[in-house]
Amino acid sequence: MKAYRSFVFLIFFLSPSIVLAQKGSITGSVTDSTTADPVSFASIALLKTGETSAITGGISNADGRFTIPNIPTGNYQVMISFLGFETRTISDITISGKNPTVDLGQVTLKPSSLSIAEVEVTGVANTAVSKIDRTTYRATDFETARGGNALDVLSKLPSVSVNPDGRVSVRGATDFMVYLNGKPTLLNPSDILSQIPSNQMESVDIITVPSSRYDAQGKGGIINITTKRSQFDGLSVSVNGMGGGTPWRNSVDHFSGHKLNNDRYNTGASLVYNQGRLSVNGSFNINAKNNKGIGDIGANIYQDPHLGSTSAYPNHYFLLGGLGNRPKWANGMMATAGLSYALSERSEISAVYQYAQRESGRAAHYLYQTGFSEVFDGPISFPDLTLYNPNHINRTGTFSNLSLDYSVKLDDNSQIQSSLLYERSGLDQTITNKEYFYDPIFEQADYDVAAPGFHSFQTDETPLEAWRFELNYQKDFDHGSSLSAGFVPQWVKLSGIYRYDTIRSDGSAGGFDHFDNSIDLQRDVYAAYIDYSGNWKKLSYMLGLRMEYLNQKMNVSSTAYFRQVFDFFGTGRNYDETQFLQQKLDLFPSVHLRYQANDKNTITFASSRRINRPPAKAMSPFLYRRHQEIFELGDPLLSPEYIFNAELSYRRSLGSSNVVLTGFYRGVNDAIYRVNRLSYDYNANPGGVLLRSYTNSGDQVAIGGELGVNIDLLKKIELFLGGSVYNFQVEADERLFGEQLSSSSVNWSFKSNINWTIIQSLKFTFDYIFESPTVTPQGENVSNVLANIALNYQPEKQKNWNFSARLLDVLGTNQSGGYTTAYTNGIRMFNRAYIYDYEGQIIEFSASYTINMKGKKAAKKDLIGGEYF
Repeated sequence: MKAYRSFVFLIFFLSPSIVLAQKGSITGSVTDSTTADPVSFASIALLKTGETSAITGGISNADGRFTIPNIPTGNYQVMISFLGFETRTISDITISGKNPTVDLGQVTLKPSSLSIAEVEVTGVANTAVSKIDRTTYRATDFETARGGNALDVLSKLPSVSVNPDGRVSVRGATDFMVYLNGKPTLLNPSDILSQIPSNQMESVDIITVPSSRYDAQGKGGIINITTKRSQFDGLSVSVNGMGGGTPWRNSVDHFSGHKLNNDRYNTGASLVYNQGRLSVNGSFNINAKNNKGIGDIGANIYQDPHLGSTSAYPNHYFLLGGLGNRPKWANGMMATAGLSYALSERSEISAVYQYAQRESGRAAHYLYQTGFSEVFDGPISFPDLTLYNPNHINRTGTFSNLSLDYSVKLDDNSQIQSSLLYERSGLDQTITNKEYFYDPIFEQADYDVAAPGFHSFQTDETPLEAWRFELNYQKDFDHGSSLSAGFVPQWVKLSGIYRYDTIRSDGSAGGFDHFDNSIDLQRDVYAAYIDYSGNWKKLSYMLGLRMEYLNQKMNVSSTAYFRQVFDFFGTGRNYDETQFLQQKLDLFPSVHLRYQANDKNTITFASSRRINRPPAKAMSPFLYRRHQEIFELGDPLLSPEYIFNAELSYRRSLGSSNVVLTGFYRGVNDAIYRVNRLSYDYNANPGGVLLRSYTNSGDQVAIGGELGVNIDLLKKIELFLGGSVYNFQVEADERLFGEQLSSSSVNWSFKSNINWTIIQSLKFTFDYIFESPTVTPQGENVSNVLANIALNYQPEKQKNWNFSARLLDVLGTNQSGGYTTAYTNGIRMFNRAYIYDYEGQIIEFSASYTINMKGKKAAKKDLIGGEYF
């Protein structure tokens, strides 16, 4: 910290002398010629006229602006370059006593993929563009995701993994923040990402080491989705539709009558109206996606009398083997409306409202073979029973948010931005479990009228309400540096109620309320930050410090079953405690350095401290029965995780191609795991169940590297290759059940994306994904392989139209699975293995139509948060 203060003081101390000593200066700003967005951290080289070596230079700041000071009188030329853009040279620049300051104004760079009018494409743009604090991917390069949602696009990116259930992780971390057009959202990442149509996405920013101006929450960093915006005056309208499935494989579950199919559709429309100072936009989208699936699960539970087993077969294993159909579904609607208005040349206001509805769920129609065995995984030698267990989970939700923004430029070098964000969501969930003694001659109708031997019914409601306010100030200095500071308070309130009951054979409630519970969670975070960025010769830097104060209170209405659940730990906790408080002040420093050795070689270093405050789901002690053999709950006493991230990148430009190699480290203290323990107390099965809970139980380390390659082949083929290899280590403590106190694995992944422009109007895309197995605190998850192909056609004479066809999961290998296990005194206490197979080779067809009613290029209109993101 002392070194940091001395460094900042030195910069400020020297700045006046630099300004006084300068003989002349050149200023300007760099923008993207197609989007008018600023090009941050572009390289600026100053050369004397007639010479080939640069005498000095600089780097554009976050807003694209640059200044080259202290230039002797003479004639010069300036070369401006950045990865993914064509180099621009500006000649005939003269610095003299009468004209010491030259303002180049706005200098535009052309992306290397751009074709002009009817001229043939002469290059392809990089799929990935790296900046000092992030990597940006163009969504349009992933044609196999067209017609899907943001999850489908993210699954193609090298740093990101999306399992078949929609769970997203960044370098193995499932906790991260989602931003939409530079604005954070507090919703569950999978919920919000599944609602964003891929055809409305412009780009994706992956920020693995965020600077201090962004929330410190989330060990996986930030994923920012930027949506498309028209750059034309007048009214622009776009409509799209997609349909697909596997109708030749559709069927019906024999026992339940549940329809099994891969049917899906997606349709929507968007419009933008730009006129003068006013910009209005709106969009509407509805979607549905079904997935056939087969589940194959098995559980072995040791009957230990010392841990409470009252089984008639002590020191044996209770076996449950289940097999059956496991279909999934998800459908939703999303509508957005926004406007921005320039009050003057220096001030602007904007407002955006978003509303969404979503329903998702899965069913499991399993036949369980149950009984006891003398040895682990041996044959069943005692009561051999077959049970039919239909299990059904359905989630519904409504989501809405409203953001209001105001921005004013105090002068050419300073501005203030303010933003108010309000979010509200309502989530409901139902889980039903039925258990029948299996009769092989039964048909669907027989189960419809038969009374189950056991029937449980669970419901929960978890409405959320949140407010967030931001006040940001930015000052740019003449020597190219800038100072940013802000104050960001947010207030989140979540209330939840949970009910659990059993249903009698006559259909009436069983009156079982032992597990009923409710929570009230109030989480207030008050944050302030300061960032200083600038450049010194070929080095650019961003230094920041963020302070966050947490004031959190959580009330639980019932602790009736806490002792049964948590006594396994022997923690001596107070089981009468119903209010849980956390109040803490934390500091989060961040450092970003970028060294531009020359036009071809760049080195970047970044590090930051972060926090992961557990979500309400992990803290709510609601006891869900997810399967015949699984109960799941949270823990109100969960503590936050603290994370240290660091990465070092080397970037090499090879003409129109480039290679990026990144080494990274992530250390997590007091990591939260979802782990399994044994319980014999719930009378759910004669041999007990596995109790799955969220627990602070150790540390976690991931260290390794990533490689990203953009290759331009024959000006027709864009090849993107990405992969990662890292060592992942889990060090668990005594709070984890069993003796497996540490485990590690070498995790690796490979992802490729090929875009081949066959002719100007026809494009072929192929992507391939492989992800290796990875360890968990109590086991390992299986590998996953997925391949997709797509054809995209845009008629040369009808460029408003776009058609595509896709074949998803070409190899039919899309699946998830793994196992969990634990040992005590050399005895395997339990083992649960599962495989969920998703039937692939799904065909999709889509079409879109876009029209602009006026067709003139408009002045840039951007959301207020754009400059700060």
